[in-house]
Amino acid sequence: MPAVFKEFEEVRRAHGALATRPLGVIQVPVAEIVGSVGRARYFPDGLRPGHGLTPSRVKRLVAALDHGEVLPPVLLYRLGHEYYIVDGHHRVAAARLAGQQDVDAEVVAFLPEGRSPEDVVARERVLFEQKTGITTIVLHEMGQYPKLLRWIEDYRRERARGSLRSAAREWYSRIYLPATRDLAARRLLRHFPGRSLGDLFVYLGDHKWIMSKAAGRDIGMAAALDGFAGLVTSHREPAGFTRWLDGLAAALRTEIALPARLIRRARPKMLAGSPRRRRPPEAGGR
Repeated sequence: MPAVFKEFEEVRRAHGALATRPLGVIQVPVAEIVGSVGRARYFPDGLRPGHGLTPSRVKRLVAALDHGEVLPPVLLYRLGHEYYIVDGHHRVAAARLAGQQDVDAEVVAFLPEGRSPEDVVARERVLFEQKTGITTIVLHEMGQYPKLLRWIEDYRRERARGSLRSAAREWYSRIYLPATRDLAARRLLRHFPGRSLGDLFVYLGDHKWIMSKAAGRDIGMAAALDGFAGLVTSHREPAGFTRWLDGLAAALRTEIALPARLIRRARPKMLAGSPRRRRPPEAGGR
């Protein structure tokens, strides 16, 4: 949470025309709540007791949280990757002081109507969140949210799960979280300035699909992670790696014959002697 809150109206004006879309009640990371709607001037030193907030009220709310009580959802506006408080400043401050990572919030998303990549990504994110109920994945490139949605739909079909949202929750806990924790532990994000762990997960999923296609079988997530990490650290420039990955994926999808040297370079050495069991590869899956 920033030391000085932003004023929503000032940020909104800079974005021009905006459409609104309610997201319902979702969990929002406290760290992504960066401002207020109409009250930022009351928090010159950030959202803390004694600075636009009533200390005794915040103290009571912290005590309630410490005793396991569930507070009513706050009301937030979202613009881009940031949230602004409409109602619930004391509850957000209490959640931060109580060490909570997330708060329940009724969210209204403000969506730019332009055609810039950032505007398109913002609209894609809202659609993804409405369909899956997953609100914590941050991506920065056009087409990545629809790609994740396809992977979740594949996961649901292959496992005959119930609703898309229930399959999405399982995919998130069994596939996405373990993979992104591994990516974080390997410190690969430092090779991609301006990108998120979500972006790296999509790159990893593409890499897994490419390697499975080349091997003629599903290589599994562990091998994909090892191979992906080796490729990332072998490229000096992240842009060069992503261009190479995109080109290789395009060649495979259009069934263009690939030079053997590219396959050798892309394929993790650990796979060279492994048995070749034929089964359809699963992009973004196990």
